Amino acid sequence: VAFGVSFEFPIVLVFLCGVGVISTATLRRLRRGAIVFIAIFAAVITPSADPYTMLAMMIPMVLFYEAAIIIGRLLRR
Repeated sequence: VAFGVSFEFPIVLVFLCGVGVISTATLRRLRRGAIVFIAIFAAVITPSADPYTMLAMMIPMVLFYEAAIIIGRLLRR
């Protein structure tokens, strides 16, 4: 369930950008904090203690966060 919810997060970000609740400038400004939060979240929800599983969860989430910023910019045009 946690893996499914975590990959829905970028969809929520794109929706919030499209509606105008949050701007892409805010997402860009909060990027460092988001990456730290994603790293902590990935470390907590992965079932094993090895860093490879955490990275396998963290890297796609960070890429989806960046994709949400790009898609949000395209929606605002």
